[in-house]
Amino acid sequence: MPNVTEQSDRPFVLVVALDLADTESGGYALDQAMRIGTRVSGSQLHVLHVSTDDVKRETLGLLRLYVSEKASALSGPRAQTIAVHVKKGDPAHEIAQLATDLSADLIVVGTHKMPHLKNLFVGSTAERVMASATCPVVVAGPRPHPHPSHAVVIEPACPDCLKARFETRGASWWCARHSEHHSVLQHHHLYSYSSGLPFSEHDNEVSAIGVDASATGVD
Repeated sequence: MPNVTEQSDRPFVLVVALDLADTESGGYALDQAMRIGTRVSGSQLHVLHVSTDDVKRETLGLLRLYVSEKASALSGPRAQTIAVHVKKGDPAHEIAQLATDLSADLIVVGTHKMPHLKNLFVGSTAERVMASATCPVVVAGPRPHPHPSHAVVIEPACPDCLKARFETRGASWWCARHSEHHSVLQHHHLYSYSSGLPFSEHDNEVSAIGVDASATGVD
């Protein structure tokens, strides 16, 4: 049986992927990871830069400087541990591998734009990390710009119309306020109503206030 105390005492570990050649997207990832880290007492933040060239101490120094400047720009408590790593290899593989080696609880990767969700993941480093990571992956990016809503807005049914239908058992469909809108002359709504099946051979004439037992209407 696992030791519950040891499990609860284990620090919350975050791995952040940061490309020094693309500090815009890396900045989004580091900002979000640091904000998460400040909310978890004793958390560990590991910042990783993956290079296609040989690993150099100068690169590690640049990464330390960048992380220090980002940390100083954020207010509030810091994660107790912040480490920087520079590795050579395939970015997706090295990110997932470091997270596995550290038993990370969360991976944060960045993007400098907010495209369609499908295009964001298909063929991206984030998609490849998610496919092999052993912990959740968060993709951090800029706040999306608000766009006018194109959602279809459904208005609730008029309670007076519902009452009219119930009280007249369908002989009148519309209340006084909506009877003009649903009249034959408006041509907004075509309907045929019958109190029973089959439908009568000929629909009755529709009045402005509703329908008879069998009728055709236009709205």
